[in-house]
Amino acid sequence: MNGQGSKALLAAVIFMGVLLAVGSLVLVGVLVHRISHPRHDVVASGATPAPVVPAPPMSGDYGNLVLDEPAGTRITGMTRQADTLLAISLSGGGGDRIVLWDLPHGRIAGRVRLTP
Repeated sequence: MNGQGSKALLAAVIFMGVLLAVGSLVLVGVLVHRISHPRHDVVASGATPAPVVPAPPMSGDYGNLVLDEPAGTRITGMTRQADTLLAISLSGGGGDRIVLWDLPHGRIAGRVRLTP
């Protein structure tokens, strides 16, 4: 097995090593490309993509908003979503809930009641 068989085996091992190295480089290249160029318009297959609506220009004054919540209600957290929506987490006064405030329009966009 010192002759033709070992030369074929050596050639196969070298070929597989080159394939492994090239495959690893391609995988790293694809990962770097996807990280540096994210896609935000991914939709489920067969679904119609939603129309893109540009956000209105943001200003610093959003006006006043009255939540009309029962007595004993307290704010437990706030999170800004997509620069136009503020999620306000409320507790007490009838249970836990989340109120979504549409900042540019100064109105309540939605309410979520959390059940125990």
